[in-house]
Amino acid sequence: MSKPRSRAIPIVDPESGQRLPVPAVPALRHLNGNRSGSSSAATSTSSDGKTNIKAEMSSSDESEEPIVSEGTGKPLDVYARPFVPEALTIINRLDGRNIDTPQIVQLDFIAHICGYIGTKFLPSIPRPIDAPIDVSQIPRDSVVPSHYERYFRHHLEAEIYSQQQENESYSLYGHNVAIESSNDTQSATLSLLIPGLRENSPYIEEDDIVQLRQLCYDYAGRVLGMENWLALRKRHGTNSHGLPALGGRSIGPPAPGWTGLVYNARVLGVQRKEEKLLLKVAGFLGQNPLNFGAQRPQQPKFNVQFPVPLLRYLPMQQVLPVIQAALKEAGFRVDAHQKLPQSANASSNRATRPSSSAQFRNHHWLQSMLFPSEENSELQRRLNPASFNRPFFDEELNWEQKKAIESICTQNYGTLPFLISGPPGTGKTKSLVETALQLITNDNHILHILFCAPSDPAADTIVQRLSTHLGPTDVLRLNRPSRTFAEVSEAVLPFCYVSNDRFHLPPFEILMSYRIVVTTCRDASLLMYSRMTNSDVYVVENSLRKAIHPHETQPLQVSLHWNALIIDEAAQAIEPEALIPLSVVAPPLNSAQLIVKPLFVMAGDEHQLGPRTSLPSSPLKNSLFARLFKRPVYADHPLARGKAGKAPPALNSSMLPILRPAFTNLIRNYRSHPAILAVPSALFYADTLDPNAVDTDRLAEWSQWRGMRWPVLFHNNDSEDELEQDGGGWYNVGEAQAACFYANNLVQTGLVEQKEVCIMSPFKSQVKCLRKTVREKQLWNVDVGPTEAFQGLERGVVILCTTRSKQRFVEKDKALDWGIIGMPNKMNVAITRAKFGLIVIGKRKILYEDPNWKAFLGFCDRNGLVTDVAQDGGQELTRLEKVLLTKGEDSVEDPRVLGAVSRGNDMWTSSMAGYEYE
Repeated sequence: MSKPRSRAIPIVDPESGQRLPVPAVPALRHLNGNRSGSSSAATSTSSDGKTNIKAEMSSSDESEEPIVSEGTGKPLDVYARPFVPEALTIINRLDGRNIDTPQIVQLDFIAHICGYIGTKFLPSIPRPIDAPIDVSQIPRDSVVPSHYERYFRHHLEAEIYSQQQENESYSLYGHNVAIESSNDTQSATLSLLIPGLRENSPYIEEDDIVQLRQLCYDYAGRVLGMENWLALRKRHGTNSHGLPALGGRSIGPPAPGWTGLVYNARVLGVQRKEEKLLLKVAGFLGQNPLNFGAQRPQQPKFNVQFPVPLLRYLPMQQVLPVIQAALKEAGFRVDAHQKLPQSANASSNRATRPSSSAQFRNHHWLQSMLFPSEENSELQRRLNPASFNRPFFDEELNWEQKKAIESICTQNYGTLPFLISGPPGTGKTKSLVETALQLITNDNHILHILFCAPSDPAADTIVQRLSTHLGPTDVLRLNRPSRTFAEVSEAVLPFCYVSNDRFHLPPFEILMSYRIVVTTCRDASLLMYSRMTNSDVYVVENSLRKAIHPHETQPLQVSLHWNALIIDEAAQAIEPEALIPLSVVAPPLNSAQLIVKPLFVMAGDEHQLGPRTSLPSSPLKNSLFARLFKRPVYADHPLARGKAGKAPPALNSSMLPILRPAFTNLIRNYRSHPAILAVPSALFYADTLDPNAVDTDRLAEWSQWRGMRWPVLFHNNDSEDELEQDGGGWYNVGEAQAACFYANNLVQTGLVEQKEVCIMSPFKSQVKCLRKTVREKQLWNVDVGPTEAFQGLERGVVILCTTRSKQRFVEKDKALDWGIIGMPNKMNVAITRAKFGLIVIGKRKILYEDPNWKAFLGFCDRNGLVTDVAQDGGQELTRLEKVLLTKGEDSVEDPRVLGAVSRGNDMWTSSMAGYEYE
């Protein structure tokens, strides 16, 4: 195969117009200009214990073997930013006159508050601690109550700094901008194409700021006068404004290559598929500053920058002192994770331990939600009833889902979060929706529920599920005002509150009437800022009653407005993000006895991709959901999944009394063929998954399957990955051609439609290569994208391109959160998207170094599911593999799905153990 033509962006000197050679730079010095090659903590501290983010962020590992530039023979930094001439980059560092475009829409929270009660009775809000953060006493790798705020403020600051560095790498220079419309006196609407916008690189929302600096060109189309200006600057130095200086005064105007104006434009619209932005720019009159002849560009050119919208982080920073105050009020009790005995060793004390509810006080509620321990649990002294004594709205719920719902609604497990561990395709959202419906319908004390998810699409899905049982007067989909109507489906729009053609916060009396409010974790800050938290509403209600009836005694019992918080896909939210809705439902610290304490329920999968952060090594990647599941009250429970690497044992009377589990493990997968599930079930879920999907043998007749002809195939690909010279992107042409062959072959057979096939790669440059290759075959509806984009989705056939062929870059990939080797969560997401066909393309030698991929290759080799010669797959067979092999030997056709586990199998019956049957 001939070497493909380089797709590197040519580098042209703006003054001479001549193409420049690729620069030689020290190997692996900047790591894309913003990320540390170390997998250690995100930041460092100085000798005085203060945060020193920048110092550690700039460190890197220079021990990697360099790639040699073909042009110079010198080391080439494969992770460096693309070279941009100084005549363009220096403009972004110079001061100019700022012209701000006002926010498109703003909520007046003061007016909203005054509209229902005023501010007289509202309590003061604790102030966040000031930066820099003193982290000298904070444990480096653990979260403790006494330093909770400092720990997360420290890592939020590190994340913001990293995001700023990353966004700087997305800057565009001399970029064409189209004038869509212009107001001669006030503003203009501009459009521009943003490479990477489709993959959220950069991530931009409506009403974000995009910074524009308009460039000036001469008659030949070169940046005006910058060569002489730079020479003068270097000759005489600069003053405090970055201007050439001589004798203490500036020489000439600021950089002649730009207008001296910094337009802080606002995003009007985001068209991700087309990678296009619409901007509103105040003060830009559509003028083109090219007045030096007719040979000028048709469109104005700008330097474009993407500042980090700090308002996204502000609610997280502001909720932390509220949480810290509650933890302080709780007395900084010794962390149960370090002090309490292990569950297995504490069983002898359980029968005599008093119920935690008798000792419970309101100021301990947040402590038990964030640091749950055995003392927050209740004892189980009898086996569970054999049946569930309630009608269910969803008649298709399985036994484990009903068990979780029954436990939550009975509220007999204690005062701690109830966690639902839901592997791919097991119906987590379905379980939570049924839980909300049961609580609202059948519990007289549960009147109002806050239902959250980390993303807008996930929150919209919740509303769609609820809409089959509840109407717009019962359910509110609360959106931030900057969200566009185009993002919201017609089925969800009736549940949204709209005012003045924007999503808005409903008036107080309307907001209070909704039974369920659905929003994102971040947008729950609308309730926080409008002072609609349980604490604020209680204080206002109590203070107003005292003012009206000063001689009345305080009631012995009170009820709160928000009675439950449910978070779906909780493993994808960073912990400070989950704190926002948690602060909304938290009870006031010193109230009268509560009629019912708020419930806190989360569902997620800690073995899939966690929160997305700019800093690969950030502790923020460990979600609240994942952190809680590691605490002994969950992880060391005798019925925990994966304890000692085995499936949970059967509960029997000899194990009683036992702590009631505040968790449920879902095991029935309704998505994938058993062969697709076999490896991830064994690697990540203690071999407990039960295949229950239908129509998973659609491709049984496809000619490309090998060996046992199960719908899994490994294609060994020896073609080399290559490096684009426009920023360190890796691509593999041979791999892309193989992926396109399989996709085209599948579609041509008529066994699948194009929209049922997806091709994914963890490398963005390979995604671009794949899109180009697939489109050449007219496969317009085959979905191509990065691995992360498919979390939460499913496709009939998944073609996974692992891309990497050079072993020496694998460790650096892991440090940068690139690739899929050595990243078990990303691997799990990739291979569990497929319903009835999985094809993995990669280099066997590289993948074999990863123990998880080695297990996958062993499964393929043992069963002949490979395109090359099968190797020795000498590892222990997975449970589903044994079932499939037994199935192949059995001549009697099973009425259930091919390879699905029968109800007589111990994997199915063990989950029902501990229940009495009559």
